[in-house]
Amino acid sequence: MITNTINSYGKISKIFHWLMFALFLGMFAIAYTMINIPSSNFSLSLYDLHKATGLLLLGLAFMRLLWNVMNQHPELADAKKSVKFAAKLNVFTLYFLMFVMPLTGIGMSTLSGHHVSFFGIFEIPALADNPAADKFFSLAHEWLAYLLIAVFSLHVAGALYHHYIRKDDVLRRMKPF
Repeated sequence: MITNTINSYGKISKIFHWLMFALFLGMFAIAYTMINIPSSNFSLSLYDLHKATGLLLLGLAFMRLLWNVMNQHPELADAKKSVKFAAKLNVFTLYFLMFVMPLTGIGMSTLSGHHVSFFGIFEIPALADNPAADKFFSLAHEWLAYLLIAVFSLHVAGALYHHYIRKDDVLRRMKPF
């Protein structure tokens, strides 16, 4: 099935979910590598890849949100209101971060005098060389990355809790195949 049902997510939602998971995981690996190696042509190519993939993720986040608004959602597992609220807050925060992370990255790059290229297809030009703004966006990007890791970890912990402790179908309805 392509679209979501009341019992499960459809193929499109699953593709968005797992593709964006893989891309964000790759982004963290690239970011960790690029900031921990000496400056070189290789490290600069990692920065370019990181920026381009960030733009890709921003576009996917818009498409995913649009798809999410146009589709029904599987019912939440039977749980207390506070648990359902926490699950909704977790997903809302993940969506928020899917938008804000790339935007702070764009702000950091363009306000430090660097352009952002989307795999050579188009380019967001450097806006200015503004050290104060660059520092703000750089710190925001870093701290939001830590928040994303924490919220993502809670998301995974919740899915595993449902699968192994509650033994319900919450994890199974998002399995990739």
